[in-house]
Amino acid sequence: MDKPSKPIKTQKGAEASMEKKKTAVANPQKITLLVFCPSEIILAGILRALEADTDLDILNIEKNTIESFMDSIRKLKPEVILFAHMEALPNLREICKAIREISKAQGKSELLLLGSIPAHEEIVNLINAGARGYFDLNDASSQLPEAVRGIHKGEIWLPRDKMSSIMDRIISVVGRDLKEKTLDQLTPTEFQVLRLIGQGKSNDEIAELMFISKNTVRSHIKSIYAKLDTHSRLQLALYAINSALF
Repeated sequence: MDKPSKPIKTQKGAEASMEKKKTAVANPQKITLLVFCPSEIILAGILRALEADTDLDILNIEKNTIESFMDSIRKLKPEVILFAHMEALPNLREICKAIREISKAQGKSELLLLGSIPAHEEIVNLINAGARGYFDLNDASSQLPEAVRGIHKGEIWLPRDKMSSIMDRIISVVGRDLKEKTLDQLTPTEFQVLRLIGQGKSNDEIAELMFISKNTVRSHIKSIYAKLDTHSRLQLALYAINSALF
């Protein structure tokens, strides 16, 4: 007798499991995600790519309004947010800023945008608005879990074939935006913290190198943000690079 075939997990089944997860406690060992995607076809591909990685926990899928999407961010507090869009959205920067503000109030959520890669200037604007990366939907779907892991660790994700030119543009824009701000505002300790951020050091590494606590490092970084009117670690790192601090 033939053995019964193994049932195939459908997108509908995957979405049903999301409903159960809304009220369940997230596995602390997994990276929690919230997905926004209005396209059924694109969503199916995203789910296939993500479900292949057992260390990723999809808390919910939003397909309708931006308002319900924002409510899910507040309710579920995901570690990573995937926002997929098929068309150019005139208010995408405002969406990124709104997500950043929600994240500030309740704990950090990293934002990864998915779509057709826009002009370099727009990518710079989106990253300055709060996005941590942009995944080109023309890239291999097998790279999506890697992108999620990268931004969860605080890295920036950009299409590999465009990375160099985009980063050059970001450095140029950050240098232009910060040209009015001088390092004279920083204390010697803050200056040293900024220099180490530019070298890619983590808070733990900075604390060890400077013989101070991690809480003290965070306090210095918060002060640097305020003095230089910056909003992300990336801006600080690029400012350090552009100012030739090392």
